[in-house]
Amino acid sequence: MDGFEKRRNDKKKAILQTALDLFDQYGYDKITVTEIADKAHVSKVSIYNFFESKDNLRRIIIKDMLDESTERIKTLIEKEGNFLDKIEEYIQIRTWYYGKYSLRFFFEAVESDPELRQYLDAFNASSKQLLMAFIEKGKRSGVFSPDASDAAIEIYIDMIQTYLTHNKEIRDRIERNPKLVREINMLFLDGLIRGKDNPKAFL
Repeated sequence: MDGFEKRRNDKKKAILQTALDLFDQYGYDKITVTEIADKAHVSKVSIYNFFESKDNLRRIIIKDMLDESTERIKTLIEKEGNFLDKIEEYIQIRTWYYGKYSLRFFFEAVESDPELRQYLDAFNASSKQLLMAFIEKGKRSGVFSPDASDAAIEIYIDMIQTYLTHNKEIRDRIERNPKLVREINMLFLDGLIRGKDNPKAFL
């Protein structure tokens, strides 16, 4: 990457992070492109050249959030090593994701943008399959009990995804609360570890 391309990428990242911080702190509707430009130390023209509009800027922020989460889980699944360590890393990824990003901002964006709603649906489907692949590796390693059927696990994942998507009260309770998110994920994974073939619990 040459110097020009690096400066271009750095400017784009600065705009994205600044916009995310401002949207999160003050709300999407209260922030203007001018305010984002001033805070990011760029011109309004740069923002429009990169992102076309404020709506599309928010759209890219949300898509990047989801894509980053997907890539981190994929990397974890493909990595070799002790599976108990991988469970801890999985929980750290989930905790990082919910601790870093505002659920309020995220769901306000998704609920007001049909394109993002469709993107989230695709993400949820992909995320479920990645988690199923992770669980299958855990079964093969002997850490997760084979007694939990794929059908039961898939239904459980669907229930959690649907509950989180449609229950604002629950979203508010876990907003910026990585400790609570960690406990929820540990309860789920600990339930897979326990069983007649492997009574050892992760908790």
